[in-house]
Amino acid sequence: MAYDYSDLLNDSQDWAKKANQQDWLTAQQLASLDSDDMTQFAQEMPSRPMLIAFMGGTGVGKSSLLNRLAGRAIAKAGIARPTSREVTVYYHRDVTLPDLPLRGVSISHHDDDSQKMMVWIDMPDFDSTDVQNKALVLQWMPYIDMLIYVVSPERYRDEKAWQLLISQGARHAWLFVLNQWDVGQQVQAEDFEHQLHLAGFDAPLIFKTSCTQVLVDDDFASLTQTIGSLATQKTLEQLAYHGRQVRVQALQKQLQVGLSYLGEPVAVQKLHTHWQKHWKLTAKQLQQGFAWRLPLLAEQFATHASDLRIVSSDILLWDGWAQTRFDDVLNETLLYAQRQHLPILPLDKSMSSIRANAKKALHHAVELETRQSLAKRGTWLHRGLLKLVGLAEIVLPLGAMSWVGVQVFNGYYESNQTHLHYLSVDFAVHSVLVCTLSWVIPFFILKKCQPSLEKSALRGLNKGVAHGLEALNQDVLALISQFELDQQQHKHQVNELLKASESIISPHLTFDPESPLERMLVSEGRIK
Repeated sequence: MAYDYSDLLNDSQDWAKKANQQDWLTAQQLASLDSDDMTQFAQEMPSRPMLIAFMGGTGVGKSSLLNRLAGRAIAKAGIARPTSREVTVYYHRDVTLPDLPLRGVSISHHDDDSQKMMVWIDMPDFDSTDVQNKALVLQWMPYIDMLIYVVSPERYRDEKAWQLLISQGARHAWLFVLNQWDVGQQVQAEDFEHQLHLAGFDAPLIFKTSCTQVLVDDDFASLTQTIGSLATQKTLEQLAYHGRQVRVQALQKQLQVGLSYLGEPVAVQKLHTHWQKHWKLTAKQLQQGFAWRLPLLAEQFATHASDLRIVSSDILLWDGWAQTRFDDVLNETLLYAQRQHLPILPLDKSMSSIRANAKKALHHAVELETRQSLAKRGTWLHRGLLKLVGLAEIVLPLGAMSWVGVQVFNGYYESNQTHLHYLSVDFAVHSVLVCTLSWVIPFFILKKCQPSLEKSALRGLNKGVAHGLEALNQDVLALISQFELDQQQHKHQVNELLKASESIISPHLTFDPESPLERMLVSEGRIK
């Protein structure tokens, strides 16, 4: 296959670690995704024996059953068996074992060629108070091909061993032995079978045995015959195929869980709407809270308009009250995201920088707009009219003086022709008045109609507050938009992994009609 399970597993783990580093998955969520043991037992050997393990609770007779199969005392049974870590491996001396965790393991050999394809493994008591026993059992589980689950009439409902069966059942082939049947009752066997049905076995293979007293109707011979018929290379290949399919299915479930941790895209869209609705109310409260301070600041700016450095460091609009209002609306947004089942860690991490820089951002906007407002006082219409008046202050006096000059020249010329006086007292007075008024009137208008520094500063402060609050709004909206893009990217990666997993799973798994293997697999974990 172009894409195999190991590649899928590595890519899935890489995605999960990256998502955790980016706070899209918490450490607990990452641990839950990795809680399922996805280790694949190396099966590259062209031919190897089948690994068969006896598992069960304390006192059910696992070791005694192995000793009966071996025909001699291989495993320590009863009170002679230690309660600490102990695994017994029993196999043909000519067989080469695969790579197994054999350190500290008790090993015995035999020369029975009829059992050459079988490696018997006696596991520790899973329900022992020694926690190392449980760790040892879980360590060996990925290597096991067939599990013989041994119970007794008194302990077939053992909770600890049963939980292992439920969690590990789909990955192995199972045979069930109701041992110590010499003291058992049929109702117990029927109840045990019912429990196995609930665990996912349609028609479990259950053998009734006794290793302390030989019974006429003991199923021990049937048990050994069934195991012998299954100890073939073909069965190993089928189990390997089944194990791969189950692992892929388990990984698919983990990816689906990871996908659910990312939240739904519609929830992010609702987050946009929720923020804008609540921010509108908060911005209005902040503007109302700033309103009483703005006239005082405008007066300070107007007084020191020639040196704004004196005032720029004294803007005290954003105080503890304003920060609390801003934090409240951010926290409300995070709570809403949590209620929408969105991961809030990446949002909270991004919001922390906005929280810290809110005061600086608002004061920067206020100072900038106030400086611009003082540099360009009044409205654009006001400034345009003042420019026209300023131009008139130059043009009108020049025009008046030019007119007077023309009149003087014309009068002088006419006086030479008529020998009359060309200037009169009235003309001189009128000329002076015209020239004076043409300059004084524009000058007076410019002097009296200049925009107020205080009003200009107040206008700039109001504009700066509005722009600063809008800048904070846009920062949060940009944060949510980036959050949405990141969510889409992570979802795309997970969906691609799920798509790749579908290409790995084969559509059919067939069994030999004469083989009991199908009855030994959990039905929901089998692909047909």
